Amino acid sequence: MTQPAWWGEVLALSHSAYLHISRDRRIIEAVGDTQTLLGRKPEDVVGMAPDELKDIRARLGVAVAECLNRREIRPGETWGFEDGAGCYYGLADGSVVIKLTASLQIDQGIVGRLADQLPVMVAYVDRMGRFRFNNQAYVDFIGISREALYGKPVSAVLDAASYDKIWPRFQQAFSGQEVSYEDRISLADGRTHYFKVQYVPDFLDGEVVGFYAIIQDITEYRAMIQLLRDIHSGVNRTDIGTHEIIDTLLRDALAYLGLDIGLVSRIIDDQYIVQWAASEVAEIAPGDTFVLGDTYCRLMLDVEDVFHTTQAGQDARVSGHPCYQQFGLETYIGVPLHLNSEVWGTLNFSSARSRPHGFGQVEIELVRLMANAVERVIADAAEIEQVRQERDRLADKASRDYLTRLPNRFYLDQHVARLIRAHDAQGTPFSLAVIDIDHFKRVNDTHGHDAGDAVLQWLGARISGCLREGDIVARTGGEEFVVVLRGSHAPEAIKAMERVREHVNAGTVSLPGGTELGITISGGLSEHARGEPFARLFKRADTALYRAKRDGRDRVCHL
Repeated sequence: MTQPAWWGEVLALSHSAYLHISRDRRIIEAVGDTQTLLGRKPEDVVGMAPDELKDIRARLGVAVAECLNRREIRPGETWGFEDGAGCYYGLADGSVVIKLTASLQIDQGIVGRLADQLPVMVAYVDRMGRFRFNNQAYVDFIGISREALYGKPVSAVLDAASYDKIWPRFQQAFSGQEVSYEDRISLADGRTHYFKVQYVPDFLDGEVVGFYAIIQDITEYRAMIQLLRDIHSGVNRTDIGTHEIIDTLLRDALAYLGLDIGLVSRIIDDQYIVQWAASEVAEIAPGDTFVLGDTYCRLMLDVEDVFHTTQAGQDARVSGHPCYQQFGLETYIGVPLHLNSEVWGTLNFSSARSRPHGFGQVEIELVRLMANAVERVIADAAEIEQVRQERDRLADKASRDYLTRLPNRFYLDQHVARLIRAHDAQGTPFSLAVIDIDHFKRVNDTHGHDAGDAVLQWLGARISGCLREGDIVARTGGEEFVVVLRGSHAPEAIKAMERVREHVNAGTVSLPGGTELGITISGGLSEHARGEPFARLFKRADTALYRAKRDGRDRVCHL
């Protein structure tokens, strides 16, 4: 659509120009008297980055537009900002328009009164590294009057390490170079912030007499970016555990929101159970349990969405709440957590301090986004735990005898291999006994295989009942059982196996149909010799078992 003729005349008469800047910081259109203002024709400006322009007004305009564009603007929303320093417009597609006019004159190298109207900090530094001008935004941030700052060296407002870090950049500006950087700077009063900084040299008769510093505090922006990074990486990391992932998310969110307590809770019936906690000021830990109705989370669950307050004592929804009366939490923001479409718990952040401003739409959306991430981490952890339990169940099934549920030969081989390594390396002894039921074939022939199964199950439980912790009994096939006595030399092991034999003799098996049956066992025992493989140890014990059978059964022999 072509512009009417009068529009071009007005732009020429007013010596104004409009720069349309894309989201990726490129000038995509320029109209007006750019020749007078920027020394370039409109078509020559298109495609340039704003940083390439030498005009301080354009530099200030870009900085102001960036600062305003980071405010809580929803996607598709437009905005405008006009004052004596310039005009700035945010368009629906995220691009911005800056209006430049020749009426904004620079007085003796200092932006002057107009800079006080800018929402970004502006300072002028002379060749000696001293302040010669600070706009109102800078004065408000530093907390020192303009009069006190005038003539003061920049080193007076920074800590020594930060000043040493930026001094080489000063030298670049004094040499005529334009400097742009982002860095973490500590102030003399102890505060630390992330700043985006531009130094624009000021020339007089071809000599650099100082530079303009255009400074934006991007601490909150950096914190938000860090939080978004951690949210993205946290839900996809496999190298750290669930606890570390959620702890990182909570602490980054606390830094971004400026609050003190971050919690992930589990809700079970009317119980509020802390699952993860991050706080430097409150003594609260995982496992702490509260009545749900005594927490702000009850109010949040009632609305089923983000619930927040920044002055609970003056908030009619909260002021008389038990949580406020007990803990005095002035600031709170929380959101439900869901798992399998059911409420699993809550994510919430709070502080005993009132927040100077309410929660904006960006912060609310970030809390929702973080809740989604926590839900994903919890769901993944639950799935992993389910897989682990299934794996353990299958592993247990693979290592257990199907009938007696005792360890089987596979488990026995692994267990004895560990004991052999410990004995060979550390001298920890152990003994092994092979047990056989006397005349077991007669039991099956007389009473049936169901009775035989009942005898095997009874015997496994009977032996297990008189072993020490750390000892095991395994069924290795048919009526054969193996007992491993950890830390036992042969004399102690023989006494232990005699107790087992006597304990078996003292009991009876209740067979299907009500018959009571007594059984006896024979055993062969051997102590492991250092360096001896399992096969040789087992063979010695098995040989001792056959000796016990030959000697009349119902006895334990040692070899």
